[in-house]
Amino acid sequence: MAIKKRLQELRGSGYEMSKGQPDIRGWEVMDTAGHKIGKVHELVFDTEAGKVRYMVMNVLDSKELQLEKRTVLVPIGLAELHRAHDSVVLPQVTPFQLRALPRYEKDHLGPKAEMDISTVFGRSHTAIGTDEAHSSAPFYDHEHFNNDNLLKNRSRKEEEKSNHSTSSDRQITRDEATGPQAYTPEGSSADDEAIRRSREQGLRDEADSRRPGRSVD
Repeated sequence: MAIKKRLQELRGSGYEMSKGQPDIRGWEVMDTAGHKIGKVHELVFDTEAGKVRYMVMNVLDSKELQLEKRTVLVPIGLAELHRAHDSVVLPQVTPFQLRALPRYEKDHLGPKAEMDISTVFGRSHTAIGTDEAHSSAPFYDHEHFNNDNLLKNRSRKEEEKSNHSTSSDRQITRDEATGPQAYTPEGSSADDEAIRRSREQGLRDEADSRRPGRSVD
């Protein structure tokens, strides 16, 4: 019997983004000077809390910034949406930190990997490193996992316009703009029943083209 992991990639998990939450997969990642430093490849979420914890970032080669092509995990609270267009900015992440991050390995995603990542971004190892510690200690109660940071540069009007332009069935309000969360498409106790019914109705309208099983493409 397979053991369910607490942290999973969103794609292929049977989960998907809550209605109104930004799906940043495929978006370019920049530093504050406007240099393109990578692209969001995937999102990693917490199955217990129903929240995105990390973005999987493909780092680009850059002689100027001394970066090489590699894949790393960046805590979601360190990412911010660009004020004017659909890209992600990492205002508190340096090229040195990107170089120091361990290479992302999906099969080794767990407390040890999180400890190594937290060290790069200046956190102590107190009460982390085991599944039990993660369950009992407030490891995710930290700015590195504050999902609100993602939308701090977007006004309600800007975010509504951005979401409307990228997805016809994704409309956001400020009350919903609390950062990315994941939920089970059917029978979830984590989401509002009305939102679930609305989503199911939309899926029924185009079930053949947009719902191949329960995986996220």
